[in-house]
Amino acid sequence: MALTDTSPAAEEAYFRRLAEMTPEERVNLGMALWKAGDSMQRAALRREYPDASEDEVLFRLAVTRFGDELARKAYGRP
Repeated sequence: MALTDTSPAAEEAYFRRLAEMTPEERVNLGMALWKAGDSMQRAALRREYPDASEDEVLFRLAVTRFGDELARKAYGRP
């Protein structure tokens, strides 16, 4: 059994609303959530590496998402 702080009524309302959405609305919601997460991840990297170039931020983003080995191959880094 998973631990949750969501009440059964809130969970029911959430799933009901998802079921009422059109496929386009669900895709748009997913895209908005992805963009928000991407933005937060980039901001965290910029805080951690304030002097990094945009290319370096993108590389570090790739490392966090795909792992060091694949990111190095994709970005041509040793």
